[in-house]
Amino acid sequence: MNMENVKPQITVEKKYELIEELKRLYNVVKKEIADRLEQSRKDNLSEDDAQLGVILEEKESVDNRIDEISDILENADIIKDKKNCEPGKIEIGSVVKLKQGDKVLDIKLVSSLEADPLKNYLSDKSPLGRKLLKAKIGDTVNVKIRGTETEYKILEVC
Repeated sequence: MNMENVKPQITVEKKYELIEELKRLYNVVKKEIADRLEQSRKDNLSEDDAQLGVILEEKESVDNRIDEISDILENADIIKDKKNCEPGKIEIGSVVKLKQGDKVLDIKLVSSLEADPLKNYLSDKSPLGRKLLKAKIGDTVNVKIRGTETEYKILEVC
């Protein structure tokens, strides 16, 4: 595993997303690539042909992604969704309600493998994520990003 010998941590939701991606890569994408390779053989494309090179690069990329997903699924610690709220402890999987100025934000603290700003999934390795891991309800954390300091007050943790 090439993640500095640290086991990746993923939620159950991310585990199932990766399983679905793996199925799609095996059952759809690899088949499409195999079909294109077969067609290129029928068209008598040489190994020097650019089109064949593109297909082979795509195949290598897909194979690498399959290996990466397989490695993650094989080695990851699965973080169970919080069934019981532990308001005194912020950790991966915690949902944190923050106040930033006049805005209230609900974020879920996740590993860097599944951080997604569109879902309000914040990486534990991000500047704010690292500060939250050391904080508790009622604390105020300050994060400096691109020269601007932003203050977040922790309202709730679940």
